[in-house]
Amino acid sequence: MSETIDLTLLQAYSRGEITRREIIERTGQPVSFGTLLMQLHEHKLPLPRIPGDRQSPGVQLIKQLLERASRP
Repeated sequence: MSETIDLTLLQAYSRGEITRREIIERTGQPVSFGTLLMQLHEHKLPLPRIPGDRQSPGVQLIKQLLERASRP
């Protein structure tokens, strides 16, 4: 697992003030999205509420996966 992310960076990410890429730039360490999610959870911090592009490929993929998973 990657190094522990500084709490002030996690808090700023949770508030939507910085991105994961900015955390990587500031720490000089790779930070996977999974690591970021785990550390937010460990510190009981909420996910950032940043509006996303509902037509982006990632959002479309998640929609498709959820639709498949909900089929009998």
